[in-house]
Amino acid sequence: MDFSVVITTYNRPDYLEQSLKSVLAQHVQPKEIIVVDDNSATSYDDVLSKFDDARIQYLKQPVSGGANVARNRGVKESSGDIVAFLDDDDIWLPIYLDHHQEKYLDGADAVVSGFRHLGHESKIRINSDTVVSKTSLIRGNHYCGLSGFSAKRDLLIDMPFDESLNNGQDWDMYVRLFERGVSFININIPIFLYRFQNEDGIGAKVRKMKPNDIEKRLGSARKHRQFLGEYWFKKRICEQVLFSLKHKKTKLAWIRKAIEIAGFRATIMFFSTASREKSKTIKTFLVKT
Repeated sequence: MDFSVVITTYNRPDYLEQSLKSVLAQHVQPKEIIVVDDNSATSYDDVLSKFDDARIQYLKQPVSGGANVARNRGVKESSGDIVAFLDDDDIWLPIYLDHHQEKYLDGADAVVSGFRHLGHESKIRINSDTVVSKTSLIRGNHYCGLSGFSAKRDLLIDMPFDESLNNGQDWDMYVRLFERGVSFININIPIFLYRFQNEDGIGAKVRKMKPNDIEKRLGSARKHRQFLGEYWFKKRICEQVLFSLKHKKTKLAWIRKAIEIAGFRATIMFFSTASREKSKTIKTFLVKT
């Protein structure tokens, strides 16, 4: 069994150096490492010159098409039995591929895994599921981003990443794999480091958006409306519209947009849930102190 690693990158050579080092430090070594640069304006020559390894292939896209376009190219260029994905800003722990390999030897078709927050390693995110479930998926992506995901190459060739989606690409892939009925396994221990809230990350971009621009971020939810059912569909839409609300300047406009798209009831429920979570956090803090 061979692993191909696909790393997508865009204007972050310093991050790429760290992610590449983490791949080369794996106990289970991959057959190849394919770096797909989504047409960066920044040069990667200095970073790439530090790695003298024939397994590393650097491919620069002629035009920027987004992360899913880059991932699909990486899959097409790969030759391993399994393709494991890594975003340039995340880091695998040395045991990462060990655990994925174990699941494929047991018959898995696709695998997701838990993680720690890079720089705050005491913060752990894992899902207790042993297999990816609808119960978790209808609540959103309660597993991991694509740095914790791998799948059989043949499966990814047959059902590539949806290049039309602006966000939610990971969740969309997980839902489609679940609906296909493949053996989709969750490793419920943290085996990689996720870089939370980059300055150029999703949260920062959403905070700068205007309410009327939010529609392009709702594509994955609309695509899987039937899978979600009306309750969870409206809840997901509302959560995406009101994401990071406290950091937005025109809060009332965003709340109006949530009511317009998801409805009054879903919007009220969003604030009710947020209030309960805040109260729970405060009580936990007081108990600990």
